[in-house]
Amino acid sequence: MPYCRVLSAALIWVVAALLLGGEAARADDPAAQALLAKHRAFVGWQFGDAAVASLRLTGKAVDDRGQHTYDFTTLSRGLAYRTTYADLRQGGVLQDEGFTGNVVWQSNENGFTTPAFGDPAKAAIAQDLLFNEATSQLTGTSRGAATVDGTPVQIVRVALKDGFPMDVYIDPVSGAYLKAVIDPEGSQTTTVRILAYTRAAPGKKVIGSYRFASGSTWTVAKAEVNPPIADADLHPPAARALWTFSNPQPFTFTVTDKRFIVDAKVNGVAGRFLIDTGADHVYLTREFAAHARVKSLSRTDVGGIAGSAKGEVVRLNTLEIGGNTLSDVVAMSVGDSLDTDAPDGVIGFDLFGGAVVDLDSSTQRMTIQDPAQAPAAPADGVSMNVDLSAGVPSVPMKMDGRIAVNAELDSGNFYYVLFGKELISHDGLVMLVDDSLVGGLESHPVLGGVGGVEVERCGHVDSLSLGPIVYQQPPACASPSFSGRTIFVGFDFLRHFDYVFDYPHGRVTMIPHKE
Repeated sequence: MPYCRVLSAALIWVVAALLLGGEAARADDPAAQALLAKHRAFVGWQFGDAAVASLRLTGKAVDDRGQHTYDFTTLSRGLAYRTTYADLRQGGVLQDEGFTGNVVWQSNENGFTTPAFGDPAKAAIAQDLLFNEATSQLTGTSRGAATVDGTPVQIVRVALKDGFPMDVYIDPVSGAYLKAVIDPEGSQTTTVRILAYTRAAPGKKVIGSYRFASGSTWTVAKAEVNPPIADADLHPPAARALWTFSNPQPFTFTVTDKRFIVDAKVNGVAGRFLIDTGADHVYLTREFAAHARVKSLSRTDVGGIAGSAKGEVVRLNTLEIGGNTLSDVVAMSVGDSLDTDAPDGVIGFDLFGGAVVDLDSSTQRMTIQDPAQAPAAPADGVSMNVDLSAGVPSVPMKMDGRIAVNAELDSGNFYYVLFGKELISHDGLVMLVDDSLVGGLESHPVLGGVGGVEVERCGHVDSLSLGPIVYQQPPACASPSFSGRTIFVGFDFLRHFDYVFDYPHGRVTMIPHKE
């Protein structure tokens, strides 16, 4: 997607205070401030300018093979906005994200709307400042000279209190930004290559063509200044997949030594599925999808551990779980099952996205409830905000009591903590490896996902902590599928808790088992 505007409500008020008169940018570095002023003159406006009170941007994305992958429309009014994406790789299914002025939200293909928190929100707020021409109002410091595609530039670092810094690469002749690097020395580094500006109105320019590291090029085909935008235009869409909550009572699911398993029906056909908090969709095997006669929408690539695999975007008429029914569901079909206990597929984000799900693993009882009627989470649990921007619950944790990481809670990962090798080489994480071990703790296991299998190097790290919860000597693997400070925390940790998943409010509560 283009710049992902998933912002935290706390940060947005910091931005508003700084940019709407709460604190003026200081001219600590006259050369840097002069370059930022030249950029303001180049684009002809800045954030808060009454001449650009609202914008409507429409455009498309083209990947590095020249394939048209997305269409998008962004409506913005001040800091409030809504962006709608049509994913052409998946048959044109829609995704949305936005900020109403009170609530920051994102909405997946099925219209399940969730808030987001954490470092991804800080990175997104920096992108929002960049595209809304707010960076030139911040304090700037010179960071030296460089070239961008052969053009000499000056680097200016702009900083926002309590947010990520950003290096903007400014053409000193024109004042145009040619590149921006968000969080340049941190774990959320994002590079935006700015290819061109587009005329939005006489004397007013907006960023019109840009590219991220993924290789896709996003281009604004039409920019409209001051279109009428109502409050309702900025609200989240209604859910496209709809729950019928017919059974508020607990029903049985299965907890094995490696998995959470549930029986469900797709289009009335019974199957057995893995409950996978690490999956961003519902995934069916091709064989079961054919048996259930699901409708194919398009072909797509499905990513996961060990790479990606060919799959299909499909639509389910009904998904029935425990007497409750989710209708008109966009899902995925891919390959064969990797789990004999759950041969028919995986149920991920869309189980939780529009409902409150109580998963009592100690009694193997499960409840699915309407978010408007669900009781409050138990007071004896650890309740936390979770970032759901990737369709997977992510929380801040620490490894060895000192290395801050973003941990994705993945019940589909049957055992290990998975992390990138940079945590060893760059952050000094110590992993103890015993090459003589075999079986469940072997030092070179073969782990698999939808993309195939890969051989890991595994051992134990000292500890993994989540607030007051400390996981001592967890089994862990350095995986080539991970980088930076993102890790996966698997079933060996998760099996010790009962859960209340309240994705509509961006919260998960973990209740430790009595033992």
